[in-house]
Amino acid sequence: MSGRRKIAFVEFTPSGGLFQFTAQLGEELARRGHEVHLFTGPRPELASRQPGFTVHPILPTWHPLDAEPRGRLVRRVRRVVRGGQLVVAWLVVLVVLRRARADVALWSSWPKSIDSLGVLAVGKLVPRTMLGIVAHEPRLMRREDSTAYKRGPMLDRVLPAAWRRVGVAFVLAEDARRRLLDNFEPRGPVIAIPHGDESALRMGVEVTPVARTAPVALFFGTWTAYKGIDVLLDAWPEVRRRVPDATLVLAGGVSGIDHEALVVRAEEVGGVEAHPGYVAREDVPGFFSRARVVVTPYIRASQSGVAHLAYTFDRPVVASAVGDIPDVVADGRTGLLVPPGDRAALAEALAALLADPVRAQEMGAAGARWLATEASWATVAERVEAGIEKAVHEGAAEGRG
Repeated sequence: MSGRRKIAFVEFTPSGGLFQFTAQLGEELARRGHEVHLFTGPRPELASRQPGFTVHPILPTWHPLDAEPRGRLVRRVRRVVRGGQLVVAWLVVLVVLRRARADVALWSSWPKSIDSLGVLAVGKLVPRTMLGIVAHEPRLMRREDSTAYKRGPMLDRVLPAAWRRVGVAFVLAEDARRRLLDNFEPRGPVIAIPHGDESALRMGVEVTPVARTAPVALFFGTWTAYKGIDVLLDAWPEVRRRVPDATLVLAGGVSGIDHEALVVRAEEVGGVEAHPGYVAREDVPGFFSRARVVVTPYIRASQSGVAHLAYTFDRPVVASAVGDIPDVVADGRTGLLVPPGDRAALAEALAALLADPVRAQEMGAAGARWLATEASWATVAERVEAGIEKAVHEGAAEGRG
């Protein structure tokens, strides 16, 4: 480390995977001696536990646990209100970043045109702060069509311009790095980093050893089109034929799909528990403690934080071999890989681990060991720190040139 840096993270949503990742990374960077600030919305689900890391819940955004309104008109009004909240949140970001005078400001996602415009505004008004991103998904897909990029007349103009302001970008896999560079032209380095564990969600809770669980498979995370829930439900009758007492648990928020129809189908399939809606932090250990295996049957993805979450709870993973997931799920050692969309292969892999708790426990333990040695937060923070220094030095050299 060449010096102590002042690092600002901006995370509009005060909960969920992106927020949890940012908070844990922020703590580790503070542990390494940096001054770290996280600007987010109300009632953040993780608080600061490390000197040098401060969470500021000052953005007028919303929380996934907020009640879902009923009625089309009410939902439309809420969308308008939230659009206004996001505009105000960006104005607050401009003010706090100008006051903070951070060395670097990092985001995790720019899903809307207003986000790109906000980045451009920060670049103009806070020129001494290097802008960066930890891009969990380098280019977002449309919620209703997992094969098409999110587009729009304004977004197509301002998003590339925002990326050209990026002094440093971090991605969670080499495949994501290639896709980012295929789509955008950040002016600084693009660096692949590990994901890190999810120890903040385990919270020191003792969970049931895998070998002592019932044959329960857990799908955890947002229900959306690209995650292959339909394929999983297609495969489940065959799993139940091989393991008659098997139970599938679906738990997570809903985005861009008809979850009511999905719940009806789950009831028709049988042996399925559906829990739609954001899972509060304190409820996460209970879901993973029940599970013998965690399943990520994604049709498309660059990586999966759920696999790291599974290893945090010593659970093996059955996953689709897409993107960089095979770099995280070692086939036959920490889980089993299947081709995306192949319901027969998915059923066979799930049945194999659900029927063999000893093997499942061995794989889960191997996943936990891999997480501790290859993807710890210390490793993540070290690479982020090195990436920031590289970007600073390259920027300084460019300025001298």
